[in-house]
Amino acid sequence: KQWYQRRVRGLHPSPTIQLLRNSRHLSSAMIRYAFKTSTWHPTQSEWLRAANTISEPERERISQFMYKRDAKQSMAGRLLMRTCFSRLAGEAPQSFVLARDLSGKPYLLNPPSALTSLSFNVSHAGDYAAFAASTSAKIGVDVMKVELRRNTTVEQFFGHMKKQFTDFEWQTIRSPVSDRGKLANFYRHWCLKESYVKAIGTGIKFGLQRIQFDLGQLESGVCRTTTMSIDGVLDSDWTFEEIFLDNHFITIAMRSDDFLEVSVGDPHIKAEQSLKVVKFDDLIVSNDGLDDEYYFVSFHEKKECPL
Repeated sequence: KQWYQRRVRGLHPSPTIQLLRNSRHLSSAMIRYAFKTSTWHPTQSEWLRAANTISEPERERISQFMYKRDAKQSMAGRLLMRTCFSRLAGEAPQSFVLARDLSGKPYLLNPPSALTSLSFNVSHAGDYAAFAASTSAKIGVDVMKVELRRNTTVEQFFGHMKKQFTDFEWQTIRSPVSDRGKLANFYRHWCLKESYVKAIGTGIKFGLQRIQFDLGQLESGVCRTTTMSIDGVLDSDWTFEEIFLDNHFITIAMRSDDFLEVSVGDPHIKAEQSLKVVKFDDLIVSNDGLDDEYYFVSFHEKKECPL
């Protein structure tokens, strides 16, 4: 158990594990991690240690991916979750049992007392896997890379997505002169909507046109002043933390019914101070590798991504 205790002490909580206080709760934790999977090229030792940290069903799911990119993103998401659980509960990462609800969202089975009120969410796209958790607030996270799909123009792409945004939002999306600016606004809105519907657990069946965002100003790659209306009515119970990092938007939606206010720090802090970008060595994983060399061989033989 010594290796585990060293790893827990070595992953510093600040600034991504923040204590939020008010009269009802002495302290509550909020965690935000990102893992740049595109630059992670796992060694056999790393991949088998990672595999030994997660469950057999999780390993089986990951093995089914056709490309390394997707397998790495899924593995990273699982390791981020288990690192968070270990950090908060003080237990080994492989001790937690995860299941999925009807919408496919993971949840903890028989969580320890430190995690009974934990809300958590994971997302991966582009070069990153992102994770957010709170012990006091409903939370959702989404990540998207600002890029145009192959063999299409911006206008063709927007045409397929017309029903997902309100007229007001389309005006904002199309307001930049450049196509790149338009795409950035599009993905910013998409991340906001996805983070919200993931937080409430409905997915896009909620009806994305019911949700309307009025964008705040990004300062040093961070914005916490964007507001949301549902069916035309402002909903001030929700806070959105938007982070622009490496040509990706990472957006966290938070609702706190038990807090007078959720404070996530100085609104002018930079992105790297708000979201902790971790590497494999920062994660809490098993010290022993899975006793199955073929699990790495089958991963290593995959192509990185589609040509």
